[in-house]
Amino acid sequence: MGGAKAEQAKLSPATPDEPKAVPAEIEVKFQADRPTLERVLAAHHLQEAVIAPERELLSIYFDTSGRDLQRAGLTLRLRRKGRSIPVLGVKWTKEAAADLFTRGEVETRSPEGEPNIELFEPAIRDRLTTVLGGQALGPVFKTHVKRRTAVIHHGRSEIEIALDDGVVLANDQSRPVTEIELELKRGNAADLLGLARELAQECGLSLAFEPKAGKGYRLAEQAAARPQKAKPMLLSPSASFDDMIAAVIASCLAHFTANWTALRDSDAPESIHQLRVALRRLRSALGIFRKRIILPELEDIRARARNIASALGPARECDAFRQNALAGPFCNQPKRLAAAARLLDAVEGRRVASYAAARRVMDDPVTSLFVLDVQSFLLKRSWRTALSPADLGLLTSPATDFAGEVLNRLRRRALKRGKHLPDMPDEERHELRIALKNLRYAVEFFGPLFEEDKEQRSFLRLVSDLQEDLGTHNDSATAEAFIGTLELSGDPGAHFAAGYLLGFYRHATVVADTHLARKWKNFRRAGAFWA
Repeated sequence: MGGAKAEQAKLSPATPDEPKAVPAEIEVKFQADRPTLERVLAAHHLQEAVIAPERELLSIYFDTSGRDLQRAGLTLRLRRKGRSIPVLGVKWTKEAAADLFTRGEVETRSPEGEPNIELFEPAIRDRLTTVLGGQALGPVFKTHVKRRTAVIHHGRSEIEIALDDGVVLANDQSRPVTEIELELKRGNAADLLGLARELAQECGLSLAFEPKAGKGYRLAEQAAARPQKAKPMLLSPSASFDDMIAAVIASCLAHFTANWTALRDSDAPESIHQLRVALRRLRSALGIFRKRIILPELEDIRARARNIASALGPARECDAFRQNALAGPFCNQPKRLAAAARLLDAVEGRRVASYAAARRVMDDPVTSLFVLDVQSFLLKRSWRTALSPADLGLLTSPATDFAGEVLNRLRRRALKRGKHLPDMPDEERHELRIALKNLRYAVEFFGPLFEEDKEQRSFLRLVSDLQEDLGTHNDSATAEAFIGTLELSGDPGAHFAAGYLLGFYRHATVVADTHLARKWKNFRRAGAFWA
């Protein structure tokens, strides 16, 4: 969705891996169907707006046979609008931007209707030339969309709303693409997020984070959306406390939204897992920051994150139980696997229902409002208002000072809770595991502030290994509780399989404990890489 941009971009500093161009597309996208499009047209915000005549947009996306542009995070598109001169555009993800809804975008006219990268300004042209490495460009997929647009004045801003209904085409196959886009044309992003929030509430909308290009590439490759782990933190050792808060919360939010498409597109267990991990990381981060910042908004975000994670919990329980069973006692054991069929069938029935419930949670406007509110919190840097005039210096203080204090405190907490390891009951082990998990998240958040050397990697590995061994006890207790909720209808085979599985878990806890004392000793002796 092109913005009101200059014909060619002015240049400005950027990260080494992104084109050096000022223009940015700031856009919020919602998934939709045709009834939803009509519902939005009837929304009160559009009653005074002039709906432009419907236009057909034909877009062709180009790449090399090796998908060099896609791997570099770039999209090259040639778009035709009726009889207008075709427009050649390149888009890229702004990795350094603490904003889910901002992408880099530069467009230029292409009178010949060809993907001629020489038409771009030198910085863009040179970047594309480097990525392409002399490889030929060819069409990969197309989109054919009917679009209705209107301009809405909201707050002090001018926002274009586009209602798209069409298809993406690749390899003689097609997939529907129906969505609503809100793009900031003039003004500020806060107004854009505010309008998006109001429309989501009024029309029951759910956010979408996969662009048309993503759909097209997946169709061309016949690939499902892949679950995404958290990306490494982008934090400079010279970062301030203010910068650190923004970077950490933005990272957690991006991790969360990166897995929406995977859950909507497949039953990949990792999608549910990563969604929950992202929410845990966010809650852990906010728990760390509230030691210095007392703000109701922080507590509200933590509570809402917990509610969403809890709603996704049943699906994750089914996945974890099934994965552990198939990778453990029933792995390469055909007879035992056959005997466990009734048990696994009961789990599968629960899993299917739990995934349907999880998708309803993610598609619920309440979850989209949560994302919009966290992004608004970031945009406004609302934590600044929680500090007294005397404490404002904290904002510009080195992030390393705060990070060092946090890592020391979390390490002390873990050492205190594990003082009697391994002779500890399950409840105390669970508390230690949570303490180690929060310490690991803090290392992941703040590690880039310090020298990322062997000592830091070794410390993180020690914490992760301890957490995993303690998790064996948690898995055993969780499995026993989970089996108790299944309807096995007195089936002797299912009950035998359940008992066999629990025995396997108990054996696994014994094995884990044989290594626990040594790993705990190594953790106690590990140096503080941040000191």
